[in-house]
Amino acid sequence: MKKVIVFFSFIILILSPIQLVSAKESYSQLFILIGDTMMKTKADEWDHTKELTSQMNAEWEQAAPSASKTVKEVDKAIKNMNVAVEKEDKEATLTALSDLSHALVALEKEQNPVDVEAQREEIKTIFSPIMTDLKNAVKNEDAVKADAEYKKLLSKWNKKESIIREQSIAYYGKIETQMGLLRIALTQEEKDFGQMREMVSTISDAFTEFAAGKEMKAKDEGYSLQTLIDLLEKADKAIEKKQVGQAVSSLQEFLSVWPSVEGEVRTRNGGLYTKLESDIPVIAGKLSSSKVDLKEQQSKIDSYKQAILQLQEKSHYTIWDAALILLREGLEALLIVTALISFLRKANARQYQKWIWIGALLGIALSACAALLINVMFTAAAQGANREVIEGITGIIAVIMMIGVGIWLHQKSNIQAWNHFIEKQMGTALSTGSIISMSFISFLAIFREGAETIIFYMGMAPSIGTGELAAGIGIAAAILTVFAFLLIKYSAKIALGPFFKAATILIYFLAFKILGVSIHALQLTDHISATQVNSLPAINLIGFYPSLEVIIPQVVLLFIIIIASMKIHKTGKQVQAS
Repeated sequence: MKKVIVFFSFIILILSPIQLVSAKESYSQLFILIGDTMMKTKADEWDHTKELTSQMNAEWEQAAPSASKTVKEVDKAIKNMNVAVEKEDKEATLTALSDLSHALVALEKEQNPVDVEAQREEIKTIFSPIMTDLKNAVKNEDAVKADAEYKKLLSKWNKKESIIREQSIAYYGKIETQMGLLRIALTQEEKDFGQMREMVSTISDAFTEFAAGKEMKAKDEGYSLQTLIDLLEKADKAIEKKQVGQAVSSLQEFLSVWPSVEGEVRTRNGGLYTKLESDIPVIAGKLSSSKVDLKEQQSKIDSYKQAILQLQEKSHYTIWDAALILLREGLEALLIVTALISFLRKANARQYQKWIWIGALLGIALSACAALLINVMFTAAAQGANREVIEGITGIIAVIMMIGVGIWLHQKSNIQAWNHFIEKQMGTALSTGSIISMSFISFLAIFREGAETIIFYMGMAPSIGTGELAAGIGIAAAILTVFAFLLIKYSAKIALGPFFKAATILIYFLAFKILGVSIHALQLTDHISATQVNSLPAINLIGFYPSLEVIIPQVVLLFIIIIASMKIHKTGKQVQAS
């Protein structure tokens, strides 16, 4: 029994995904976590806040920048954040998070020094002539010329906006908002040139003041992704009530909030960021037209609302998802080894038992090597790729493997099929008398479980907190210990069929969820398009997201499962009949 406990303790250690996720992260991931933590703190969701701050601590440790005064400021802010979160002090936590954000911005500037004066002069040189021409066009009430000059302004702004955003979020927000409102004004049938003159003057003054080095404090209104969702919801309801003016006002407010939140959208989904920035002003402008198709504009607003909602409710696995992966793999490995040992005992070949254990230990050792290799590859990939991309790709690989495993489990749920499998494998080993072949059976059983579990956890790890991950492994470890005792001591009395059937259901469920989560992760990074089905809700618990790109693969997966189950059921009947 001691051998068994030690043996499966090794399995648990080897398969622990904590060892697999040591990828060094960029500061952009820290900014995302800060934003998420602020939202959860404001909502008094302290469990989520603590989980997110734990992730921040891990991210900062992995970043490990060289010691400097600015790094010490980041360390101090993180320490204050940890203390405030531990006390569940809302105000102190928000203050510490704000300080941390400012300290990280300062650190990025320190590590990537730029010639600020030269950049400001560049802004003045580029935008001054464009703003002069735009002012003249609006002054002369030349709509065609004003539209052409605006497009020139927008083209240059898209190329140079990062300079102003990095130096002054306040000026950036002011320019971005007024440009959005100006675009709305230019698309309206009835042009209000007086209003446009004010907008153009505000934009011009902002460029001039920024180039002169004037300071402007940004307003901290506590805006979040939820603010954008609420404003789109207001616009949607206003259109439903035929209150078009109110809908336009809500979209204008959206544009005023946008600069404070766009960073989070841009980091998580560059494609959505571009679409929102370009389309919202157009929608608002069209709503002001007498010939507008209200249903079409409402549909676009609903689609963007759903996209931001899915961005906010980022895929997240639970403790039980983490536990089920390790539990299923551990139990399967345990069952195979136990079945082999039980067969040897029934065949009066107890002298060969030690070779079963030797093969299993070799399987563990090679699994450890595979874990190390994959860990190195995973780390290198994460330094040059988006976290969600890795999550999506590895998750889809995991699903492909899980389908195979699920079908294998389903096939063995028939007790005659299982006995035939064991007798065929062990019969070959005993007939040749080869110690190597017997040990190899045990080795393959363990190595396959170890390798699969590594792939499964790689797909899951980016979307689960360290605390939940550890708790899931702890739960699985406790259950494995109990089953190790029961299976070894009472292996001859335990019905294998029901266990395999239960394991099959679990693996199919996780395959369905991980497939949805993985495709959704690739949608968030704009690697896969998202055709929203607005009539359906997002269900994070089962990994269901209402887009055709997610729904169709999940339906195909269910179809494969049904066809495989029908074939296995038919084969089972044939085995029983024979």
